[in-house]
Amino acid sequence: MKKIISLSVGAASVMAAVTSFQVSAHGWTDFPKARQMFCYEDGGYDWPTDGSGIPNAACRATFLESGTYPFVQKNEYSAIVNNHTDMDAVKAVVKDGQLCYGSDSKKSGIGVASADWQRTILKAGETIQLKFLATAPHNPSYWEFYLSKPSYNAAYTRLTWDDVEKIADYGDIEKQNIDGSEYYVMDITMPAGRTGEATLLTRWQRTDGGGEGFYNCSDIKFEGDAPPPEWTELGSYVQQGLVAEAGDYILYRIFNGSGSEIVEEKLPITAANQNIHVWSYELAQLINQEHSTITQVGIEQPSGEIAYDQSDLYANKVFATNPSYRYALDVRDGTIEPAPVEVTGIESEYTQGSDGKTFVDATVSSEGRYLINMKLLDSNGHQLSLASDIVDNGDIALSVFTTQTGNFTVEVTAAAEGSSDHEVVSTQQITIKEPSNGEYDYVYPDGIGSYVPDETVVLSRDGDTYKCRPAPHGEWCNIDSAIHYEPGFGSDWEDAWVKQ
Repeated sequence: MKKIISLSVGAASVMAAVTSFQVSAHGWTDFPKARQMFCYEDGGYDWPTDGSGIPNAACRATFLESGTYPFVQKNEYSAIVNNHTDMDAVKAVVKDGQLCYGSDSKKSGIGVASADWQRTILKAGETIQLKFLATAPHNPSYWEFYLSKPSYNAAYTRLTWDDVEKIADYGDIEKQNIDGSEYYVMDITMPAGRTGEATLLTRWQRTDGGGEGFYNCSDIKFEGDAPPPEWTELGSYVQQGLVAEAGDYILYRIFNGSGSEIVEEKLPITAANQNIHVWSYELAQLINQEHSTITQVGIEQPSGEIAYDQSDLYANKVFATNPSYRYALDVRDGTIEPAPVEVTGIESEYTQGSDGKTFVDATVSSEGRYLINMKLLDSNGHQLSLASDIVDNGDIALSVFTTQTGNFTVEVTAAAEGSSDHEVVSTQQITIKEPSNGEYDYVYPDGIGSYVPDETVVLSRDGDTYKCRPAPHGEWCNIDSAIHYEPGFGSDWEDAWVKQ
């Protein structure tokens, strides 16, 4: 057996990065359930090959356009947008008609126009707990939720950006463990007065250097109206004696039952609004306009509405729609600090390159200007490699390398502009392994579809080689589903492979 794949160190690094990206599984909207999950759970797509075993007509149309891929890859509906805060850049990548599958052409069937999409029943004006099951949680990240306009009809056209309007958003939130699975949970209020059918688009965007975002469509049907929200009083809005001065800022926060921050508003204090009666009113107006589905400030009226009383500051209370929520209001000194420096992309394990070198790559992001030093240290703390650059309200890529194998530490420090103090912002332990001495036919996933049971050997990203099992089990080697069959990593890899 001979090696027929040869990669340079640079190409090997790219392949490792691509493979790592492909096998990462991310999740789906569990409630209201995403389209692909209805289809996956209904089944019937394995046989017959004409799709006649699929019970739902919309899922059958998906299969006829895209095969089984949209179902088996149910948790990887993603797109890469480097400038992901610019909606024009987002729309240039995730194009009209392709919203429900993040413009991944291999999953285009999930966007077909059909009157038969299965729908979750909701009430207009209802506040739901949207649950996103995260098979691989990502933080930091943020969330946006778009609902189709009343004029949109999923039976006739694929969803476009002009068809939707944003109804809610969330910043970075922590995952929750529910019955042994990891979820992101958010309160989303449906618009009042809606009737009939609609489609909810969930956009989950990572804020690391990769620019990866996830897109899911959930079809819903409004039946009736939800009753007015029941408010729970969390406490007094402002305590007597609270003093804020120009240059300070007021921080208003709401935490859910698990302690995750779900609302945060910062109001800068100037000479014009430092009087407590002024800034408290400004902040209350901001809260009641921007976060009215979660929290409001004021006095509860007999009608159930919350109205702010500007004439009696200390009579105003903080209310929330969930009795488990908590509230905090603080005066903070100085200006609002920029977000901390974030370091991503460093793996826990690497395999030495064919030329004896191993490169460790990282992405460093910040909202300020910093001098960044990235060091590779051996087990005795001796510096083996150093990379430096300036990050200025954006992202930079850094890389260090070594010719040694064993255990190492990657240390990243940051010094703010004008400062000589370097603060450690990331310390990660890594292991570098020697490459496999075995021969192989392909570097996985190259060549999928031409693997031969009991013959084909591949090199996996852990540096080990794997051989396809004999038939019939060896046929699983050719299934292009890394989450299940990537050698050494997939959930079911041992069904298809034998480690050499």
